[in-house]
Amino acid sequence: MVESDPSTPIATIIASIKTSMGYTTSYRKAWLAKQHAIEHVYGNWEESFNKLPCLLQAMQTFLPGFVYKLKTQPITDGQEIRQNQQYFKRLFWTFKPCVDGFPYCKPLVQVDGTFLYGRYRGTLLVVVAQDGRNNILPIAFAIVEGETADAWLFFLKNLRRHVTPQQNLCLISDRHNSISAAFNRPTSGWTEGQCVHVYCIRHIAQNFTRRFRDTSLKKDLVNMAYAMTEPRCNYYYNIIRENNPQAAAWIDQIPRQQFTLAYDEGRRWGHLTTNLAEAINSVLKKTRNLPISSIVLATYTRCNSFFTERGKQITAMISAGHVYSENATKVLQDADSKSNTHRVVEFDRNTTRFRVEEMVNPREIRPAGKFVVRLDERWCDCGKFQKIHLPCSHVLAACKHAHHDFNIYISSYYRLDVIMKVYNNMFGELRHEEYWPPYQGTEIWPHPATKRNAKGRPKSSRIRTEMDIMEQAHP
Repeated sequence: MVESDPSTPIATIIASIKTSMGYTTSYRKAWLAKQHAIEHVYGNWEESFNKLPCLLQAMQTFLPGFVYKLKTQPITDGQEIRQNQQYFKRLFWTFKPCVDGFPYCKPLVQVDGTFLYGRYRGTLLVVVAQDGRNNILPIAFAIVEGETADAWLFFLKNLRRHVTPQQNLCLISDRHNSISAAFNRPTSGWTEGQCVHVYCIRHIAQNFTRRFRDTSLKKDLVNMAYAMTEPRCNYYYNIIRENNPQAAAWIDQIPRQQFTLAYDEGRRWGHLTTNLAEAINSVLKKTRNLPISSIVLATYTRCNSFFTERGKQITAMISAGHVYSENATKVLQDADSKSNTHRVVEFDRNTTRFRVEEMVNPREIRPAGKFVVRLDERWCDCGKFQKIHLPCSHVLAACKHAHHDFNIYISSYYRLDVIMKVYNNMFGELRHEEYWPPYQGTEIWPHPATKRNAKGRPKSSRIRTEMDIMEQAHP
């Protein structure tokens, strides 16, 4: 059971024992039995730490461009420092195909952390990107002692240095003080290159609800965040201010550009949440129960499968004659259908500026309206054009009226030939351990203070909150 799924809940193990053996064991005994089973299948927990530097060395040997940064601390016996033995502290790693593929993903990353469930405490940090098909792609990992400012600085600094050195990137996270502190340190590298740090609306709404206990105002806050125009955003803000000035004052402490689409200048590409809880649960949930070396190996196997499977899918789509991703094509088809009901008035002789009037209800949470389209500035009053970087119905109507090619207004990130470049780079083959080069460096051991007993186990499922089913507004 544990071999096929290391994330098997303790309750499931208890039920299985009752079915097969006829008695109910205690939670603690079942938890300990699970740890022993994992150790039997995946190796000794302590030896897994000791194996780690040998594994990392082998990955550097057989996987071209593999990058890792291992941080340790001395082991002392009284006043004496042990030679050739150190405690594990932090580890960052990434794979070259992920690094090479990131420039062809949308220019944003999402970061989050989650507890490890094994015998030793720790936190797995993950950063994900997203391609033009809305596929989530993990691009770097770290195992650290916890979500401290120093741990996040270690992660973000290495991420910036080895994976995401590009300018004009957007980093999305929860509103954790340690992440903000790490991001804003000059040594992180994120304060240069016009990069921005924005927050996940799910976490902001959770904190808002805990503070004010008003689900109606929480909906207005979420609607405010999802509004694509400043007037619409301010409309929902004014509702909150009229009903609860203290709640409005609380919101005022967060800069608008850090949690709303209306003020983000298109940097979020329509993303208001990290979605990493779902990504981690679906992609890495099983690995969080494993010894440390097995976690690193699991990320290698999983990332490789992403590249192989998605590369095949995109190749098939291109061969079938498709040009854009499925999600972009759906947006364009819906916009094209709506554009046929619009009336267009030219505003200049160069046919770049128009007023587009909706003649029927747009089936959105607003009445039919009139919108200015400025093709030369890639602007539409509705906000969608500049927020998701795809032509809205008003832009398509203007292009039809002026006989412009609307394809030039579609971001290249949605093109299948560009998305294919994300997955063109293949992983190397990690050879069997018999072929690994001998390791003659320092032994690595887990710090005794991080050892967990059964009473200290974390829950193996994320606690659901009031924001797990979040009202997505369509202002």
